[in-house]
Amino acid sequence: MANNIVIKNEINSKEYLTPIQYNLIKKLQTIGPSTRRDLVKVLNSPRTTIYDNLLKLQKRKLIEKFTRTNGMRGRPLVFWRLKE
Repeated sequence: MANNIVIKNEINSKEYLTPIQYNLIKKLQTIGPSTRRDLVKVLNSPRTTIYDNLLKLQKRKLIEKFTRTNGMRGRPLVFWRLKE
């Protein structure tokens, strides 16, 4: 099933997405902006698989990433969301 191609109707009928990419977009639609860690837990997929597919979706301009700092020291959290 991982190698099947799925047509995404909501974005564009000519956009072809893999099942993992389709699931990433669906999760971002339902739960909103999320970190990679959250998406790994929800989709129960390897960290690198999620990250690689997030980058592919970002290159296609379907999603975008942004950072949020809460005033604490250290690295800011990186969130992913659907492109508006």
